Amino acid sequence: MNRLFLPDYDLNMTLLGGQAFNWDFNPAEESYLGFTQNKLIKLKKQNETLFWQTYPHADDIDFLRKYLRLDADYKNILNKIQKDKHIKTAIKQCPNIRLLRQDFDQTLLSFLISSNNNIKSIRKIIRSMCMKFGKQIKVNGDMFYLFPETEAIAEANLQSLLECKLGFRAKFLKGAARYILEKNLDKKIHKMDENTSREFLIGINGVGNKIADCVLVFSLGFDNVTPLDVWGKRFLTRFYKLNPKMKYEDMRTWIDNYFEGYAGWAGQFLYEYIRIL
Repeated sequence: MNRLFLPDYDLNMTLLGGQAFNWDFNPAEESYLGFTQNKLIKLKKQNETLFWQTYPHADDIDFLRKYLRLDADYKNILNKIQKDKHIKTAIKQCPNIRLLRQDFDQTLLSFLISSNNNIKSIRKIIRSMCMKFGKQIKVNGDMFYLFPETEAIAEANLQSLLECKLGFRAKFLKGAARYILEKNLDKKIHKMDENTSREFLIGINGVGNKIADCVLVFSLGFDNVTPLDVWGKRFLTRFYKLNPKMKYEDMRTWIDNYFEGYAGWAGQFLYEYIRIL
């Protein structure tokens, strides 16, 4: 495997937290295996060294740097967001969390599955979809499944999607996949500003403010955005005394202004911290 010097990076909280559903931990090897629509990624951390490999195309360092956001000035970000005792405690209790920059299609489709769902169930549904609709890839004699391509979901029979335990989300998933393809959205959205991107996303059936914000920060790299699910609203009302009846848009504006463009990073620390209290 390749080696990379990577201090201050917690793989467990970053990969298995609430921002991604496509990673599994192998305790026997103490490694993490992730999948996208076209590749597998294997990561293992020993002290400050990251051991990594990509499949089937080996040594894809450009993908890895983008995905893990290795270009982020992490120390500078930490300095900027430590504005009060709550975020300082969150960083201390849940250190070295990073943000990912995931593929657009996979991020949008994955978070559509998150509607009224929990992380364990989302992960199970996605793996069921991978086995039914994803491409197979063999690595060192073992068979793995990739995340289904957007075309496969768009063309899937609704009943076949329902067999993956998607429930009411099946029609939203199929509709979103068709929309992405019809509008060539995976290419166009990277050129849009935040508000235009959000408008396009919310225009998709099944996508509300929270899912749109997940895509904006975890795929499109808008660091000033953090999704306000039940945990996000909870840390805003508990730590920062915001009115629980405040509109979602107003809460989003408040946290964006307060953390001066780095609400996405601060929100991930606060999200992990409040869940362990």
